[in-house]
Amino acid sequence: MRMKKEKNNSWENLQGYRYAHRGLFHQPLSASRKPAISMEETSPSGSRPPQWAEDIARWKSEGKCIAPENSMRAFRAAASHGFGSELDVHLTKDGVLAVFHDDNLLRMTGYDGKIEEMTWEELSALRLLGTSCRIPLLEEVLSLYTSDHAVSGNRGRHLPLIIELKCEGNVRALCLRVMEMIDRYPELNYCIESFDPRAVLWFRFHRPDVIRGQLTENFMRSKSAVRQWGHVMTFGMWCDVPGLLSRPDFIACKYRDRRNVFLRLRYRLGAKQVNWVIRDPEEMKTVDREGGLSIFERFIPDPE
Repeated sequence: MRMKKEKNNSWENLQGYRYAHRGLFHQPLSASRKPAISMEETSPSGSRPPQWAEDIARWKSEGKCIAPENSMRAFRAAASHGFGSELDVHLTKDGVLAVFHDDNLLRMTGYDGKIEEMTWEELSALRLLGTSCRIPLLEEVLSLYTSDHAVSGNRGRHLPLIIELKCEGNVRALCLRVMEMIDRYPELNYCIESFDPRAVLWFRFHRPDVIRGQLTENFMRSKSAVRQWGHVMTFGMWCDVPGLLSRPDFIACKYRDRRNVFLRLRYRLGAKQVNWVIRDPEEMKTVDREGGLSIFERFIPDPE
């Protein structure tokens, strides 16, 4: 008979913190927009300037500090303010864990290529938003958030991380590799989340000691989701039907979609609440009143 493992972390250790979305980044709005089309569609050489090129040049001329999302500069800024961070992890072609949001590198680096199809040596040559910042390794962020620079003085423990797994047809390999890395940092204060319910399910059966969360939003608004999954499956994903099997410890929902009646029922049955992306102090106050955790960006809230 399978022995039930105790959680290696507690929800209480994650409460009482603000979570900086992809670190405490500071970049032009143009850098956060999805590219309208790929560079390969407009230039055989792939040399079309990224859409943030002019804004970045202006920021540099004005002496503004640029901290790209999911960069070590952004994570250090978050830790220095006493914030936890949310971050995204991909698995490269050669099995390295890279911290980056999109599956394609175009938006943040100007290079049109997919992370899972590249080696770490190739990725490490790229720079984020024309700065000196490169794509970080997961172990670099974990080292920062288990260092003396990321200790919450009034709580006596390390600032927490929300680690999102970006599965691109490699669920098992990514989950295994991430946990191999995290297990090297027993003092880490963290939880795992993913949009892919297969990853959440993997943690239920293989690492039930890890706090796991299901990411969701109103997928019915997404034409691409409906095309990919069909209306019935898309509605089921929105209502977190896979959660009946994976049993997430928390559900991380887009702020405007959090009043889904099915999710509210899940909260009443014990699932914890996380909301993203909070861009306004009043929204954060609302999430606080509802007992949830806030993942924020583009303003600096008061630490709790």
